[in-house]
This record gives sequence, structure tokens and C-alpha cells, in this order.
Amino acid sequence: MNQELSAANTMKLMLIEALRDKRLDETDKQKIIQLADLLGISKAKVEEQLRESIAHTDAAQAAPRHFDGKGLFLSACDYASADGVLTEVEKKHLFALKEVLRIEDDWYRRRMQEVNALCSTSRDELMEDEYDLSDLAEFKPAPLIEKIITNIERVIVGKTEVIRQVLTGALANSHVLLEDVPGTGKTMLARALAATIDCTFKRVQFTPDLLPMDVTGTMIYNPADSSFSFKRGPIFTNIFLADEINRATPRTQSSLLEVMEERQISVDGAAFNIPKVFFVLATQNPVEQHGTYPLPEAQLDRFLLKLSMGYPDRSHEREMLAARKSGNPLAGLRPIVSRKEFRLIQQYINDKVTISPEILDYILSLAEGLRQHKDLVLGPSPRASIALMGATRAWACLNARNYVIPDDVKMLAEPVFAHRLILQPHAMVKRVSAKDIVSEVSRSVPVPVVRDNQK
Repeated sequence: MNQELSAANTMKLMLIEALRDKRLDETDKQKIIQLADLLGISKAKVEEQLRESIAHTDAAQAAPRHFDGKGLFLSACDYASADGVLTEVEKKHLFALKEVLRIEDDWYRRRMQEVNALCSTSRDELMEDEYDLSDLAEFKPAPLIEKIITNIERVIVGKTEVIRQVLTGALANSHVLLEDVPGTGKTMLARALAATIDCTFKRVQFTPDLLPMDVTGTMIYNPADSSFSFKRGPIFTNIFLADEINRATPRTQSSLLEVMEERQISVDGAAFNIPKVFFVLATQNPVEQHGTYPLPEAQLDRFLLKLSMGYPDRSHEREMLAARKSGNPLAGLRPIVSRKEFRLIQQYINDKVTISPEILDYILSLAEGLRQHKDLVLGPSPRASIALMGATRAWACLNARNYVIPDDVKMLAEPVFAHRLILQPHAMVKRVSAKDIVSEVSRSVPVPVVRDNQK
């Protein structure tokens, strides 16, 4: 929609409200003339419009009438935000209305925050919302997924399994935590994924002095028209890399809680949506613990998977060195899958990949077994069970299947569950790890037999 709150449209709205009951008193005329002056409209033209308007008014109705100024202002706000974009010119026109109608500053600021929230999405993101994702009957995701993995492997050598698991997190519309020593390619993996699927990428180095507004954004005051506008933070992107997330304070870490779960940012009472394709890849260094703040359980629970890159073997590291002789291979990486196609894969997983009742019972049995384990203070939450179900469906799609099998659950149980568990003190003394407990429970729970007609 190509619609703008121009000076002429602002004056038109003013006249419609003033003549709503077929009358025009002296106070109304003065307001109209004052608004015309602020908008830069010719006084002669306005007086001509007023003469024509007065000719059609009912002089017999002598009772003065004061029109609804706030209703007029809200109509102008609706007109300005109809196309999803609020221009500086429109802000000036709205401010002119505020001055003429003598609207209270607090009420005006709240309304402008609401309008800014409605217009917080860029034109590209609005177009993204218009994708037709309904026709998936003939859609084949397997070739696209294979192209994504192959393209990333041009940069990340010898880590196919990690690439597939990170891609599982992204396709499941969730997030991944990578814990490993520096220099193993965590940042490179995030950049390669963003470049491969033609997505925007932002990286933030988390430090103790980082503030929540440095991540989410903040309201900026504009003294010219006494309004506030929202300045977006780096979180408004498709792929967000939170580098060394455990170096930031708990206050800053918590700024990610809402956006990772609800896909929006709330600032000063206004909610701002983020792009449909949104994936947080966070890293933390397990070696250096000085000046770090361990992630709380609520934050860890937001991550679908916790993975480790690990060192490459000798042959793959040699291949990596040879590729680096001619420069950074990431510079030559080009998008091979569009953002729309990536969204189609996500929608395919939601709509077409099935999971049988036996597999659901298997997931529940694993979760219950962990909750009752003697070495655990805290077992997996219901969110963890939901996460494992979503991860297995995405993993099945990566393996060119539209149904989940028990091996998918066994493959992903440890990276989905382990980081959500809290061990008893005696288990930590015995150096029992969460991964060991998940493996133990996985071996003890009977694996279901899924009939072909239920796949």
C-alpha cells in the first residue's frame, strides 16, 4: 500500500472531523487556519475551502460544538501507519496536529510509541510476511538441505555432523549453544550459515560492561517534535551470534529471554517483532572461567541444543591450511538458498513431518526417567520434551524423511537434554556428567517398534 499522511491528507482529516455534524464554529475555524500555517498550506486555499464548507453548514444550529481532537489524532495515526512505514514528514504532520489540538504530552508520547511499534518492521520484512507457505504438496526440501550443508563445508572442514546439528536447530526455529575452546570455528560457522541462506547476520561480543539496550535497542527522544522513536539493536537480524555469552552479566543475558521464546522485544510498553527467520547461536569458552557468569537454568532452557565443535583431525586440518593459503574462503561464499526457501523448509517440517504416538511416548519415557534419576536435582522440563520433539522432526527432514524414527530420538536426546539437567552434589563428586546420565537412561528405556503404516 502506497499511502502517506501528506499535508493535504492531514488537512482533509481535520475538515472531515470539523464538519461531522454539518456545523463549523469560530473555534474550529481558528484551529484549521493554525494547522494550515504549520503544514505550509496556502492560507487563501484554506479560506476558500472554509467558505465552501460554511455554505453547506446548518446555521440554525447555533449551539457550539467541539470536535473529538484525540479521535482525529488517532485517525491520522492509523492513516500514517497503514503502509507499515512512518516517515519524518508524517511525524511532523502528526506533531502539528498535536500542537493545534493541544493534546497532552504524555498521551501523545504513548500514541507515538504505539505508531512506532506498528512501523518497526522494514519493507523487506513486511514482504517476507507475504510469502505463500501453504502449497507444500510438491515441495522437496532434501536437495536444498544438501546444498546448504555442502556450501558450509567449503568453509568448515570435517565437521559435517556439527553442521547438521546446528542446521537442525535453525530449521526447528530454535537456538543453539556452542561450548568450545577459542579458534575452533564457531563464529565462522555462524557466518557461513548466514551467507549460505542469504540472511542478515549480526555479532555481539558479550562483555561485563555490555548493557541490555546494547543488544535489544532503546527509545531515542526527538526534541524537535517531543516524540520517541525506537532505535533497533543488533538482535533485529536473521542470525545473531552471541559470542562468549557467559562473559556478560545476568542482567544482559536475561535480555535474550523474551526474544528467544516469544520472538519480540518489549521496550517502554511497546512490543517490536523480529524477522520470521531468527536464529541465535551463542558461544561460551569452557576453559577460562575468570570474569564469567554461568548461564541460569532459564536461559539454558531456551537453547534447543548444546554442542561442541572439537578439534579437526590431522587430514582435515591440513585441508584447512591449504584452503587458507589463498585467503579466507568465507569471502567467496555466495547464497545458494533464498530466505524464502529456508522458510519453506521450516514450514514443511511443521506441516509435513509426522511423529507417531509411539515416538511421543518414547520421548516422555526418557523425560520421566531423567526426572526420577537419583543423581539429578532437576530433570528436563516440559519445554525440553517439546524441544526434543521439534529437533527430531527437523533431523528427520535433514535425513530426507517425512517421519521420525526412534534413532532420531536416541541421536538427539543427549544434546537436547544434557545442558538442562542439574546434578546432585554427590554425583559431581564422583565426576558423573549429565551426558553420562542421559546415556544411561537412554539405554534403560525400551525402544519402541514403529510400524511402517504409522510413519
